[in-house]
Amino acid sequence: MTYVNVSLDRSRSGPLLRALRGARLLPPLVHPWGSHHAYEELLTQPQSLAILDVPDERWRPGLEHRVGLLRRLAPVIALVPEGTDAADLLDAGADNVLARNMPIQELAVRLATERRSLASARPVPHEQVSPPASMLPHHGSQRLLLRLLLTDRQPWCCHDLSRLLGTAEHPLNRAALRARLDRLNAALEPLGLALTRSGAWKRLFYTVVPSAGDRAVTGP
Repeated sequence: MTYVNVSLDRSRSGPLLRALRGARLLPPLVHPWGSHHAYEELLTQPQSLAILDVPDERWRPGLEHRVGLLRRLAPVIALVPEGTDAADLLDAGADNVLARNMPIQELAVRLATERRSLASARPVPHEQVSPPASMLPHHGSQRLLLRLLLTDRQPWCCHDLSRLLGTAEHPLNRAALRARLDRLNAALEPLGLALTRSGAWKRLFYTVVPSAGDRAVTGP
């Protein structure tokens, strides 16, 4: 099982994750929230595990939402400040919630145990969909968006996509998101698929469906 480190504040995560690397547990790269590379790795590696590091309490508001979004890509273990109530994060889909300030060796053992447990459990619930490389968009943001929509065929809310694809501080601009979604039809058509849209303009839901008999999204 492959660890992928995602941090809500990469500079604040550095000391902890360097210590865990010293325990020969985590890979060297720490990705910021919204990293295309991190998300693609979670979506394409058959057994990947997201380590979401929450360096301090200022990230507590909305943390359940972030955990739930990341869980649509892969299993999630959240590293949180001591005293954080884990119940809401577990309800949101976290596979475990660990205090990030516990002794390094203990934390390393707990993470290694979680990795073994998840690796031996049933397969990751999302369907692995991998179109031929020649059919994937060349632009990184378009390629990632296509993978997200193909991997989890449940409707994606525009607010969820904006939060997932933005930075830790700021969601992706809704107009920019709509433009990316509209451009996906050219990549979906050769796959026999189309992008449909439902809901009201303040909360739109996007779903990939077979193109026959379905109308693709056109316009914002």
